[in-house]
Amino acid sequence: MARSAERVCARDILNWLPIPSTGARPWLRAAGVAALVLAVPLDAFAATCRPKRALPAIVVTSMGPCNFDPDSFGFAGDPAQQAACLVRPVERWAKLGPVLSSLPQVFADRVGRNSGLPDRGALGALLTELHLDGRFGEGLLDPVSRANDDDPLAPAARYLVIHDTSGPKLSSFPVNLDSDRKINNLARFHCSDSHEIAHVIVNRLGDLYVGHDLSVPWRATKFERALNFGVALKGLFLHVELIQPRRGAPGHRRNDIAAPTPGFSAAQYDRLALIYTLASVRAGQWLVPAFHAVIDNDIRGGHDDPQNFDLEAFAHSLEMLLDRLSRTEEPNVLLIPGTD
Repeated sequence: MARSAERVCARDILNWLPIPSTGARPWLRAAGVAALVLAVPLDAFAATCRPKRALPAIVVTSMGPCNFDPDSFGFAGDPAQQAACLVRPVERWAKLGPVLSSLPQVFADRVGRNSGLPDRGALGALLTELHLDGRFGEGLLDPVSRANDDDPLAPAARYLVIHDTSGPKLSSFPVNLDSDRKINNLARFHCSDSHEIAHVIVNRLGDLYVGHDLSVPWRATKFERALNFGVALKGLFLHVELIQPRRGAPGHRRNDIAAPTPGFSAAQYDRLALIYTLASVRAGQWLVPAFHAVIDNDIRGGHDDPQNFDLEAFAHSLEMLLDRLSRTEEPNVLLIPGTD
């Protein structure tokens, strides 16, 4: 499961947040909710999230199902082959499906390459249009984190790890799963000690909360924390959490086994495509997408997320975003890095 004692702080607040009409366009609906949530003073509600005790030591005895090479800071194969291994289907109990025989074309043509990256001006204009410039726009010209805890000589982040929150845990899934205020409450992920679980958390409305800027080295998998690596992998991976509730399954005591079908909303795939594109532009090349469960698969107590992830839906959202960016009129201003 995606949530554990090492990464969770939860409070059910901001239930008064108005939910836009479900008949609205997904992009406009998500943008409207984002504007509302980003205006909320979350500090007033924040909890302390840093673990009170040291996390259990992790020592890996294998380099995982995709054969990570610590010397090259990468998994086996070229970037497309890595992605085909890292985004294989994830089933219950962290059982992995086979390595993909092929990737959706929009990924096959891009991962690991710098060709086809959108113009920063067009991306900045879109962020402004979606009212997300206050959270992402200021860092548009900044680089992403680097490995070895942001060592300037280490490789820049290469992987975007996709998680699901595996919660909240429910007895059954409501009909209004994608708009339920308690399920989609992002305020419970805000931490007063800056120990948020991921770089970005996305709810089922497509609203998002930025836990850490993409330039901040952060670890959110057991594999990254393994003593074998020290801090070498800190900063090599960027992390996105998608809200997905769970429920129990007949005959099992655990209440976080079963995920809804579909696993995620169209608005979440749209927002994930935007984050993936933004991170890739800042990295200077298209990142390799990866699933949490695959990276942690050979580690005892590894996680089982994201469940019921539709790679084709993600690819479609990316295609639509790139088409939109190609038609976005750039602002009539120059993007100039800030000066101290």
